[in-house]
Amino acid sequence: MPRLSVAAALIAALPALAFGAAQSPAATEKPHPSTSAHANAVAGQANATRLEACDDLSAKMLNALEKGDYKTATANFDLRMSANLDAKKLGQVWMSMSSQFGALQSRGFPQATMYQDLFIVVTPLYFEKGGLKAQVVCTMHDKIAGFHLQPLAPAPSN
Repeated sequence: MPRLSVAAALIAALPALAFGAAQSPAATEKPHPSTSAHANAVAGQANATRLEACDDLSAKMLNALEKGDYKTATANFDLRMSANLDAKKLGQVWMSMSSQFGALQSRGFPQATMYQDLFIVVTPLYFEKGGLKAQVVCTMHDKIAGFHLQPLAPAPSN
């Protein structure tokens, strides 16, 4: 008879099991983590590509500045940047840096970062009489939206 009571308990439990199975999965469903992980990976790859493009634009601009080719240095400026800093003004700025710091000796390793929708590359520039940081800011559309020169911090003394 114990078998009969187990069978009766199972039959009594069937409606509860059927009710649980009839629930909509949407009520308890959570998005699979791989969906957001994939979206983040795609966005991360796109941002990495844009950072690399900004690094290339920065290198081209600095190469042109070193050669004294200010027209090429300004070729990838966005409209606002072009309106505020044309080739002639950029040449004057670069020449004043050269007269103040001497000839450019070498460049350090560029550091790229992202801030909001902007991509920023900072490259140390080592002149005869000191160092500067060249900061190039790029847009999402691979245009240069900013250029800034700032003295390098002195090396810490021991």
